[in-house]
Amino acid sequence: MSTLCFGQASQPSAEPQSATQQPTGQPAGQPAKPHPGDLYKQAMQPLEIVRSSLDNWSDAELAALTEGMHQARQECGESKSEDYTGDDLYDLARLCALGQDWNSTLTIAQKYLASGETAHRARAYATAVNALVQMRNLDQAVKVTEEMLRVLPFDAVVAETCGSVINYLQLALDPNALKLALELRPPLLDALNKATSLVETNGNDALGIGDLYEEGMQIAFLQSYAGKDSAPTVAELKAALSKSTTITSGDQKLIEAADARYGMLGAGLIDVPGIKPLTKPPAKASIGPVEGLPSVWILFPQWCPQCRKMMKPMIALAHQPGAVKFSVYGLIMQDTHEDAGSTPLVDQFADLRGMPVLLIPPSTAQIFGATKYPFVVVADKTAKICYLGPISSNAFEPHGLIEEIIRRSPSGKILLVQ
Repeated sequence: MSTLCFGQASQPSAEPQSATQQPTGQPAGQPAKPHPGDLYKQAMQPLEIVRSSLDNWSDAELAALTEGMHQARQECGESKSEDYTGDDLYDLARLCALGQDWNSTLTIAQKYLASGETAHRARAYATAVNALVQMRNLDQAVKVTEEMLRVLPFDAVVAETCGSVINYLQLALDPNALKLALELRPPLLDALNKATSLVETNGNDALGIGDLYEEGMQIAFLQSYAGKDSAPTVAELKAALSKSTTITSGDQKLIEAADARYGMLGAGLIDVPGIKPLTKPPAKASIGPVEGLPSVWILFPQWCPQCRKMMKPMIALAHQPGAVKFSVYGLIMQDTHEDAGSTPLVDQFADLRGMPVLLIPPSTAQIFGATKYPFVVVADKTAKICYLGPISSNAFEPHGLIEEIIRRSPSGKILLVQ
């Protein structure tokens, strides 16, 4: 779930007792049965990840989107905001956003907010913030987000908007990421303390306990990146989590993944065993840190096409003339088997031939707490993990996120925010 359209140390404390309790109606002593809704979301995840990147869309889909955006922009330009009020005014802001007329989107969203209408107030704020981000007016985007957080009831839309802005600022290496995260901390902890999902005030959106905990742990990550003590934040999140008597299997996976990522931050880079190397002659069957060099691993499932496309820019960045050198590897979680009569694995990955890639077990994702892809693990030259989490498709551009992380961590520390 995302309201916006922009385009993620110490060991954690022990798991709270409630995290392993059975769902309501489940006999004690038996493994918790996953809810069908959680299974459905898990089954839909590959499709959602593929859909989320325009790099994976077909020419026909891109052409249809382009036409829709063209129509929306034209209709936006021909419409006068003074002719509309209420729902129609809000829908006009949405229309202009689809047409990527960001100045008009912002003006109309602000007019809706000034009107005192309440039905779409939170989403109008989110629309205004999105327009400001798209216009690269990040300082004003933060101010409007802070106003939203201050004047509206804290609901799913407010939480999602804040989380999206914080994530964008983090990926942009903007110090406002930590500032906004610390402002989000009190209402987020309060919501988690209520031990129930956070719902949208005037809609159907909702954030589960796992979503809230994961967003809270992002605050702890930002504190760690800034060289600040994140232990109090983690302790408060754990204390709030312990009040939940029932945690679904889907929420539990998000909680465990967030804890795994936090536990790996600052830890030594581990050796990862592979199922099968794809190179000829065969490469080594496992990988680990390279002495004296930073390491960057991109971890992704076999079915993630945009992740595979990121291997080339990652390798190019690692060998950029005059830049800091680092070792790179693609870790592909295999989800098919090389049975008799099937296409050989080497041929299934022909687009990656000659690249440093290794097939790994899907269980590797649990070690690093990876739930969204592409997922990157960065270790400094001392083999300490200084960054891990999902990344955007432009992370390997020159002077982008990955290069800046490596540049800022020459001695085992990284200051993403200052």
